[in-house]
Amino acid sequence: MARYFARIVRALIVSLLGFGGGVGLMVFIAALVIKGDQNAFQYGLKAGTLMGGIFAVMLVGVLLPLDLTAHLFLAKGRYREIWELEQMRELTFQGSLRDATAYARKSLLLVPYVKAVIEDPEHLLIRASIGTSWRSSGEQMEVEINPVAEDAWHLKCTSKSKYGHIVFDYGKNFENVETWLKAMNRHSGSQEQAA
Repeated sequence: MARYFARIVRALIVSLLGFGGGVGLMVFIAALVIKGDQNAFQYGLKAGTLMGGIFAVMLVGVLLPLDLTAHLFLAKGRYREIWELEQMRELTFQGSLRDATAYARKSLLLVPYVKAVIEDPEHLLIRASIGTSWRSSGEQMEVEINPVAEDAWHLKCTSKSKYGHIVFDYGKNFENVETWLKAMNRHSGSQEQAA
């Protein structure tokens, strides 16, 4: 939860400095060119701080409730790491490696907006690229398969944004891994583990 609030503070600062800095620079240049005023820097600083602050508060005032609503709606009482941008779920699969790989692939294909699923049999990895939706600019999913015992496999599914600068994901990564986990649990021999 602390990292979630740190991301919100980061969004406020970036909005304040980015948008406010642009407005401040524009006012500074306009005051110098049009008026030739000695106090152009002060005008630019005040205008940039005021407009950047208003923009940051409005941005977080709109996007934060949307993100919180999406997270709480999707959680439905399951709050395990819901606030993290990168989501992970693990389970143990009873059966052959071929079945584990096939079911993991089929489950990835059930994730909304999936574009491509690529298998790496040498490293026992399956990667999926999730396309753009109104909630996100796309995600990367990966299923790692590790042997536990004979005919028992530990599967770890992670979903994260394609881009590192994302502050809000509107519960999309949570929804991706939960969709995958539900599909995998439909197959007999799958048991969810605490992650």
